[in-house]
Amino acid sequence: MAALVGALDRPQDPITLDETDMALLRELAADSRLSQRALARQINMSAPAVAERIARLERLGVIKGYSVEVDWDRLGFDVVVYMPITLDSGSDLAPTLEGFRQIAELEELTVTTGQYDLLARFRLSGHGHLRELLLDRLWQIPNVKRIETMLSLGSLVSESYTRRVLSMSDSNEKLAND
Repeated sequence: MAALVGALDRPQDPITLDETDMALLRELAADSRLSQRALARQINMSAPAVAERIARLERLGVIKGYSVEVDWDRLGFDVVVYMPITLDSGSDLAPTLEGFRQIAELEELTVTTGQYDLLARFRLSGHGHLRELLLDRLWQIPNVKRIETMLSLGSLVSESYTRRVLSMSDSNEKLAND
């Protein structure tokens, strides 16, 4: 576990944002394709002022990028698999982490506390894909000692985490100001 700690991204200090910054983030979370002109109309600012705010949020690392939300089911990757993983202790973990990084189907790999060292989430196309992933790729990664496999039956919370949290902070600010 100690060797994994060195591989983790370190948290950054929080940034204080005003209501205009939060409004911009909420609008971008709802639709990252909005033009600066459309954003300016939405939050009642000039387009150059919006451009300056967005550039500042990007420089500060608050906005890390822009992306598209893909419906993976429509592309045939409708199987979500969670795998708690235990690693051999005391080994060089560089080849282990590199092995995981080489797997395109890996959506997330998290260092955990407790019984397991890692929790991996994969998106796959079916039972055969899962078998190939386990037998031909995961078990070939150095230092992998134990893997459990849990299949997802479906998602209960589907709205974007970013949208939910930013909307929650908006509600909390309104409650605090009342």
